[in-house]
Amino acid sequence: MGFKSIRGLIRNALSRAFRTGLRPTALGNRVGRLLEKERTTDIRGHTIVPNYLIFALSEKDRARFTQVEETLRRQLIETAQGYARSNAYGFSGPLSIDFATNPRFRTGRFELSGEFREAPIGDSAVLVTSDGVRVEITTPQILGRNDDCGVVLGGSNVSRHHAEIRADQHGLFIVDLGSTNGTLVAGVAIATHRLLHGDIVTIGDHHLRVEAV
Repeated sequence: MGFKSIRGLIRNALSRAFRTGLRPTALGNRVGRLLEKERTTDIRGHTIVPNYLIFALSEKDRARFTQVEETLRRQLIETAQGYARSNAYGFSGPLSIDFATNPRFRTGRFELSGEFREAPIGDSAVLVTSDGVRVEITTPQILGRNDDCGVVLGGSNVSRHHAEIRADQHGLFIVDLGSTNGTLVAGVAIATHRLLHGDIVTIGDHHLRVEAV
């Protein structure tokens, strides 16, 4: 399927739900510009582009996209893959796209950034606290203030059931469970995030580093 056809999918499937404010097509249009700007050459002389893209949206726009976020993520991935294929670009690893909220953004404003990242970690990993304590991840695993959580974290900024680490065929990912103060990865608020080796998960005053074992 060509790049233009993929853009048409986004327009037809999603734009009807967004007659005002930020449109899904605006996100799709930005992907090619980002890949073109960030492309580089690997040690074998091949042109590669970032494989981890993150869209930062305003709070209002993020809320409006919640119900179609997974569909939008899938179609934006198809858009990025189509653009890379049409230009003979390669990705530095498995392609993933995340959404984040920036409370400073006004409605309609968004930013797209890209990183060259390693593949998501498998289902064997640990959380390392700032004190150096290593906690084995056993999915599904809830992180929060309650004693029934798999990882108990103290502090008034931690919800009773704050976030959960889950596993699927692609590895591990973390999901915010509607916490009061949010779950951050690399300082950015997330709803769902595919975990990578070296990620720093912030819950309240706790900073947990993810390490593959």
